Amino acid sequence: LRTEADSLRRELDLVRHASRDGVATLRKKSDEWSRQASRAVATSLAEADHLRVRLAAESAMRLKLLNELQDIRGTVRVYCRPRPATIGPSGGRGILSAPAHDVLVVNAEGASDSSCPPASFRYDRVFPPGAGQNEVFAELEESLISSLDGFNVTLLAFGQRGAGKTHSLVGGDGPRGVPEDGGDAQSPEVGQRHHHGVQMQAIRQLFTIAGHRTDRYRDALSMTIVEVHNEKLVDLVAGTTAGDERGEPIVCETRDGRGRERNGKRGGTEQSSAAGDARGRLEIRTNIDGNTVVQGLRSVPIESFEDAREIWREAVSRRADRVRRRGEDVARHESRSSVITTVSITSVNVATGVGTEGRLQFVDMASSDLSSPAPSGGAGGAGDLVPGEEADGVEFASRSISALNDVVSARCQFDRSVPYRNSTLTHLLRDSLEADTKVLLLCCVSPDEADARHTVGALKFASRMQKVSIGKATKHCSGSKE
Repeated sequence: LRTEADSLRRELDLVRHASRDGVATLRKKSDEWSRQASRAVATSLAEADHLRVRLAAESAMRLKLLNELQDIRGTVRVYCRPRPATIGPSGGRGILSAPAHDVLVVNAEGASDSSCPPASFRYDRVFPPGAGQNEVFAELEESLISSLDGFNVTLLAFGQRGAGKTHSLVGGDGPRGVPEDGGDAQSPEVGQRHHHGVQMQAIRQLFTIAGHRTDRYRDALSMTIVEVHNEKLVDLVAGTTAGDERGEPIVCETRDGRGRERNGKRGGTEQSSAAGDARGRLEIRTNIDGNTVVQGLRSVPIESFEDAREIWREAVSRRADRVRRRGEDVARHESRSSVITTVSITSVNVATGVGTEGRLQFVDMASSDLSSPAPSGGAGGAGDLVPGEEADGVEFASRSISALNDVVSARCQFDRSVPYRNSTLTHLLRDSLEADTKVLLLCCVSPDEADARHTVGALKFASRMQKVSIGKATKHCSGSKE
């Protein structure tokens, strides 16, 4: 028994040593296996990051090539921005969905009780309903800022009432999108910048870039703001502090040399006479270069973003006061009018003396639903009147939008005769829709089921705009070093 016990003890010691050695070996191997697995995971993550970077670069290159192709073709770039759905019983069911960054689907579920059948639309970009102002501006920035290099750029904001056209352009939560002070308790400027729309952010960026290149370029910017209401032109800058102190009326230059469009400078008493008439009489003219200008419209030099913002604030505030004094509703007036803000940019290279002349134009159009067929089958937007609305104002707004539809249809069909002069708005926008301009359309729509008919109408118009061929935009150069 003692012998067997000693034998078992020796065997147990051998097993214990073997187990200890095996565990130590396994620990060493497990550490090595862990390092190998970590290296494999790190390699996979690095490869995934590399592929992600390549994909982003390829996507950016594809987008750049697409933009260049669109520039060569001269087609209109169309962007769609649905506003967030209305919360509450009045909002109903949302009918819009965006399965891809460039596709918008209407009534994807195909509900039988819906007022519109399922449909899909493809645009250059479809923003999600929760997209912020900075995201929208980042998508449009490259085209808008090219105006600083001598290109003409026009951004049209189109859509029905309450869809967010003015909010997208100007932003803010004040009247007509005027950003109000105190947007952020700790940093008001940061809060205001977050709420600024495309128009305000573009003007800010123009001054930022101009400030960074003062050693190479001399940049001069001026601004005009004109309203089209009831087929009449209203100069919103006239009467403002900056307009009275620094504004110069635009005088159309003719072939016989009488009058000069640039800065409206004329000699002696003729200048004061033209300035006196500018407030009361505005006239759309074609200058010697074939460009459409508004004679008598006041152009104000702007020295900074704050300067431009203050001019805009005072202009829309004075307009709101005039509307209230007439006993009209401001929101109703705004829905029937189109506001065109134009920033003219002149840049001169300090070293060569060669200059460029660009133009950046923002068009906050009248509500598109005013020209939609009435529920009873009528042809005009007057069928959508709410109690207290005047039919004549809706009729004029409907005429402007209908004339724009006619112009777009004629351009899509390559008609030799395009009815630009059928309305004041299309007459003003002739240069933007004819040639030599980068045209962008921001279609703002409502996702609420109650607005389905007007939403589909706006989306169809945006699709037609994609078929309009404007022509390749060119850089406008002037002057040379002698």
